[in-house]
Amino acid sequence: MRPVRISPFCAQIIRIDMPYLRQQPGRSYYRWYFYDPEQSLQTQTKGIAVKLKRLGWFGNEIGSAVVKDMSMGGAGLLAPLKDKVPDEFWVLYDKTTKVKARVCYRKTVNDKLEFLGLEWQGKDSSVRLKLLRKLRRRAFVLKQDNFRLVEVNQQQNLG
Repeated sequence: MRPVRISPFCAQIIRIDMPYLRQQPGRSYYRWYFYDPEQSLQTQTKGIAVKLKRLGWFGNEIGSAVVKDMSMGGAGLLAPLKDKVPDEFWVLYDKTTKVKARVCYRKTVNDKLEFLGLEWQGKDSSVRLKLLRKLRRRAFVLKQDNFRLVEVNQQQNLG
């Protein structure tokens, strides 16, 4: 396997395109952002897909959503308005990782989407940390795959 060289320009692109960590005033935890902050929520195309399920014995599925940012204290996600997301529900990343959440903020983005600010429920921070690690790792892999596709296309175009 031979090493791959990356020019400073390409390295800069990678750093900008990766999920990034930021501390904001008034927040208790650092947040991982999985989207481009320069784009409005209506035109966002980046994020991590999750499933939402109702609380209760059977846990009927509410629908899908896209995580835009996450911390140990909560997350921000976009969900379809048609799904009528309740105030408390489960967020599932995969079959083994689910976290109970409570909506503390709702904002209608357009006629089809709403942004939900979530607060994680429960005292077990290890489950939240596990979810954060999986989401961050997934976002990193997606960014790397997208970068490789762009890099290959640029090389093909150059001849």
